[in-house]
Amino acid sequence: MLHLGAVLPNLSFAADAHYHHLAGDVIAGGKLEYADGAISVPAGPGLGVRLDRDKLREYAELYRRLGPYPYDQDPLRPGWAPTIPNQRWADPSDGRAPAVPF
Repeated sequence: MLHLGAVLPNLSFAADAHYHHLAGDVIAGGKLEYADGAISVPAGPGLGVRLDRDKLREYAELYRRLGPYPYDQDPLRPGWAPTIPNQRWADPSDGRAPAVPF
């Protein structure tokens, strides 16, 4: 997302990112840092980063153990699916928290 946003000359809105929600990353040195609400595009060859092979193995094993993440499903609202336009947003006053399997 960072690289795509950096090369689109007519991007008229902030690129939506959920990077700040990640606990870690598979790039050497850890997650890229935000500064003033933005992340600088790495300047190295290719995408500008090197893979952390140990982290990649760790996350691959976690995926094998837990399976895919149902990013479009809310475990607290079975049967609900996101639609656009949506008038059935989650209730922000609902204090329940989904169980995290690890």
